[in-house]
Amino acid sequence: MIGGTYLAGMLIVSLSFWDRLCAISVGEVGLNYLLDFNPLGLLHFAGSLDWLTREALIILFSISLIGLLILGTILLSYKKQQERQDALNKSLSDGARNLSHLNDNIHRFIGVVSHDLRSPLSSITAISELLAMDADKLPPEEIEEYAGNIHDLTMRINNLVSNMMDANKIELGEVKINPKPISAEQTVTEVFNSLRILGEKKSIKTSLKIEDNIPDVLADQDALTRVLENLVNNAYKFSRPNSEVTITVQHLSNTDKVKISVGDEGPGFTKEDKKRLYSKFSKLSAAPTGGEKTTGLGLFIVQKLVHRMDGRIELDTEAGKGSVFSVILKSA
Repeated sequence: MIGGTYLAGMLIVSLSFWDRLCAISVGEVGLNYLLDFNPLGLLHFAGSLDWLTREALIILFSISLIGLLILGTILLSYKKQQERQDALNKSLSDGARNLSHLNDNIHRFIGVVSHDLRSPLSSITAISELLAMDADKLPPEEIEEYAGNIHDLTMRINNLVSNMMDANKIELGEVKINPKPISAEQTVTEVFNSLRILGEKKSIKTSLKIEDNIPDVLADQDALTRVLENLVNNAYKFSRPNSEVTITVQHLSNTDKVKISVGDEGPGFTKEDKKRLYSKFSKLSAAPTGGEKTTGLGLFIVQKLVHRMDGRIELDTEAGKGSVFSVILKSA
């Protein structure tokens, strides 16, 4: 026979099921008013129900178990549906944020094009018109000067456009990096020879110091060239006349790495500058010393490309005392 304790247990399970069912229906009231969630009261209540036959209680108990299973399945299904809904909401929210970010980038690009490109283009137009009208009246040295101005302005435009295109390709994942053994010495020397004229025009001395027996590095040729061009351009851009820019190449034999550094005697970077140094379109406290334009994309591109080549970039700087950017790459 089934004893009173077992009957009470079955009744507790049954009442718990009907309590939960009522709670769902009437807002967490259920049968609480009757039993006050008191298990001892349930036992006493169950033991005093002489009119409740064993057969009826077994049927009630069985129905309650089946009901609990059905109710649990429904609740589990509801929970999964809710989780899917939450995931969808999060996806939509992330999509909205990404769209807002993209829209902001588009506005910034338009701002760069309309502001930073308009000025050099206007200057080129004015000089070209002057040469077209008065070329036969101008002395050769003046024509040479105007031609040099057009060249400088064209290089400025090329640098701005290249940075914008590079930043866009990096974010879209379209930049293909193929690291292979290349000569760090040759790459640095080529960048030095192609850009030092920019320093000379601002009366900035450029020194190149390369240690003997520098090993090849694992890097992408185009990416490393672009990184060094940005670092050297920045060094010239923020350096004052009669200062010095130093490019060094060292073999860190203890770590089997090669360190390429570009140092200047410019204004350096403040603590606030460092927080947004590699952010896209970042505007820092220092201003170019020769009226050059800056998109705030150079260091963003440098960091992304260096990381893609499995290297790292370091900065040694102090406000008012210049800065040294170092690219550290694995030797081949």
